[in-house]
Amino acid sequence: MKTCSAFLALFAIILTVGPNVATAQHQDKYKVVINHEEQYSVWPSNKKPAKGWKATDISGTQAKCQDYIKEVWTDMRPLSIQEMNLPVDTEYSVVVNHEEQYSIWPRKLALPDGWKPTDFHGARYPCVKYIREVWTDMRPLSMRKGRKSRKH
Repeated sequence: MKTCSAFLALFAIILTVGPNVATAQHQDKYKVVINHEEQYSVWPSNKKPAKGWKATDISGTQAKCQDYIKEVWTDMRPLSIQEMNLPVDTEYSVVVNHEEQYSIWPRKLALPDGWKPTDFHGARYPCVKYIREVWTDMRPLSMRKGRKSRKH
């Protein structure tokens, strides 16, 4: 009889918690998005990417999406800067936008609108290493804070 009561109690818990667990798991679904400069970010899978961003085929947990980005986005310079074929000894600034998304930019060039320098600068690879250390949540700030993204 105790076994039957324990089973019924467990079944009641599963019925009560089950839908909530499924909902929480759905909220934890993300997709990797990319923009025209081949910069990456993580976006909730149930939301349309912001203007200028498009979804890739990669989706899953936030950790899975960020691991994918770390694997494929090894340069972190915008495509337009990569195509300049700058000298190896070019000094870069780590830059951040209003959504707290990071990139690197040559110090000798004016920053594009919407980006500001951080205090970190140096050669390309130390800048990339720094970004990987500080940018631990690749979702845009508006997604982390539950706000709508600001338009430029």
